[in-house]
Amino acid sequence: MGRLYLYRSCLWYVRRLRARVANSRECWLNSAASAFFKTVRQHHFDAETYIDVLPQHGLIYLWVPKSASTTIRSVLSSLEVRTPPGPPLELLNSRRCSGIRSPRQAGFSVFYRLAKSAEALRFTFVRNPYARLLSAWSDRFQGRQLIEGKPSINAYRAHRAAISPLLPDGPDQTLSFPQFVEFATATVGQRIDIHWQLQDDFATVPGLPLNLIGKVESFQTDFARVLDHIGVTNQARARYLQLAVNPSSHQAWQDYYTDALAARVYRAYERDFDKFGYPRAIK
Repeated sequence: MGRLYLYRSCLWYVRRLRARVANSRECWLNSAASAFFKTVRQHHFDAETYIDVLPQHGLIYLWVPKSASTTIRSVLSSLEVRTPPGPPLELLNSRRCSGIRSPRQAGFSVFYRLAKSAEALRFTFVRNPYARLLSAWSDRFQGRQLIEGKPSINAYRAHRAAISPLLPDGPDQTLSFPQFVEFATATVGQRIDIHWQLQDDFATVPGLPLNLIGKVESFQTDFARVLDHIGVTNQARARYLQLAVNPSSHQAWQDYYTDALAARVYRAYERDFDKFGYPRAIK
């Protein structure tokens, strides 16, 4: 395992150096590509983190946290470095370990070509906002004491008082799901944590049209289209479609919602409900 990550690190440094040289040249020779990259960076709050580029597979993936992104990036990592499975969960978001390139690392001209190509697949996956919010709470807060050190808990502690002094505070307390909903819906527009931010913030980039918006609820069917584009073997397809990384540990999301709680979530995430075609009803 150590040799594998040493190899991936060396490859990452080589790619980064090549990209720097190519991008410097393209700022002069391919102004359209460099201008496009700058436009994407200006619109997307963190394109270098949340946009993946796989040139040899003709793929661009805009990943949405808590919408099967860990599963998808594990598959993409194994495809990119050709050594399945991908890196351990705690290392998957490190490009040095995953082998997946950002737009800058892929190169301005490569990113621009894939963004405009009719043959490339540009995709994302989204999730029912009710289910996604429950997953965020389950992963980040359920049963956790409100002790500083975890990014989501830090965000909560930094903004809690401005939302409501009645929300729990102190290292001996935990955050219930209704309390989390109150906090998340009040801060959704502030971009304080990616796990309850609007999905549309991740999935919409001017000039970067998507030709697949998959849904977690139909993951196997929708992700099969990604595998079809890549041209994986039937044996590999079965393995990838059965993959489940970092599954949620909670009951059906409908069991956690009252009508009042659902109404609060719908108001805050109405843009996601409308754009991605999810029903307002919880039953």
